[in-house]
Amino acid sequence: MNDSVTPLWLIELRSPQLVNSLRLRVENPMVLGRVVVGDARRPEVDLSSAGAESLGVSRLHLELAAETERLVVRDLDSNNGSFVNGNRLKPNEPYRLMHGDKLMLGRLQLDVNVLLSPSFSGGVTKQPSLQLQDQIEPGKGQLVMIVQKDAELAGAMASVLERAGYTTRTNLEVVGAIRNYNQRRPSAIIVDPVLPDMSGLEFCRYVRRDVLMNTMPLVVIRTTDDGVDPVEVMQTGADILLEKPISAREMRHVISSLISFHEGGKANIYTKHLVGTAPLIAVPPETRKNSVVIFVAGYSEFPIVLNIQNPVSFGRSSAGTGMLKTHVDLSRYEAANAGVSRMHMLLHFKDGNFFIEDRDSVNGTYLNGDSVKPRVLTPVRNADEIRLGQLRMYIYFLEDRDMPRIP
Repeated sequence: MNDSVTPLWLIELRSPQLVNSLRLRVENPMVLGRVVVGDARRPEVDLSSAGAESLGVSRLHLELAAETERLVVRDLDSNNGSFVNGNRLKPNEPYRLMHGDKLMLGRLQLDVNVLLSPSFSGGVTKQPSLQLQDQIEPGKGQLVMIVQKDAELAGAMASVLERAGYTTRTNLEVVGAIRNYNQRRPSAIIVDPVLPDMSGLEFCRYVRRDVLMNTMPLVVIRTTDDGVDPVEVMQTGADILLEKPISAREMRHVISSLISFHEGGKANIYTKHLVGTAPLIAVPPETRKNSVVIFVAGYSEFPIVLNIQNPVSFGRSSAGTGMLKTHVDLSRYEAANAGVSRMHMLLHFKDGNFFIEDRDSVNGTYLNGDSVKPRVLTPVRNADEIRLGQLRMYIYFLEDRDMPRIP
């Protein structure tokens, strides 16, 4: 781990004049301004789309530079001046720029949000019994999984951890994260609670329900305005909750400590197992191969846990299930409004693999968006999406396996 490398900052600039916010990864100095046709001098950040010319932004207006402990800006003798929180900057002198500042280039206002910095942090919450190590130990190539919808932030976090001696794998959504988790168990996981396909907290719950690996170090990173309750985060079994802006130094410290504890066999002392998962934790190892957990989209707090001995039917009521001993009534998930038939689908476990079978449903059964043929056994993989009419479900195996074989 080398703190002497170029400091890395990731910031976001927002403005009513910008259709999308600007994400800037600041390692080397960069100039903000506007591009003019025929002028060889070009800024790294072109603000033309924000109406820069009409708002008095010069061609080369402001320089932004990264230092270890601070982010600085310098006005480059602009025609209409640069301002931080209403204070005009003297040309060519460095001024500190902080999270929450309002930066003005001429009359163009940019709100500054720091997403990642070398040392500035939004705060830390941890399990009460967890004591972090005093020293940061360099990584030894251990894999850290990053589950983060923001690709730029995920990339910046990966750079910080790779510089610290770890390897990383990034996922932008939960389904891919679960697939990768089962393909290769990481040494630690960093999760964003707000993800496009499912709550990141549900991924934390999935990991804590893994009876073989439920002490995996888990770090959740959130913003204060994303509506995620810190108490709920800790109840999912997370070891640490970090608030954005993320401190690179703090993130390295947390990952170093948690991996060290876990590799030293101390994780059980600190990590809380997920509350309320007794039915899942109680699934004996010998039945894991034919057990699944199914989450219905929008109802992730009510997982369906099944041990498949014989075909299990899915539909809106128990009526018409015939001789089947197990039927999953989806009425509680507003199945009627979603177009689920009374007897819609069967789930089979055969020859060591899982299969679904549409039972001539009115609105069809879909696997990862593709329609399945009625009365035909169709193989499913870990973390596949199964849709009954418009009701989306995600299936997760309690024991990972290769791609199902078609008999």
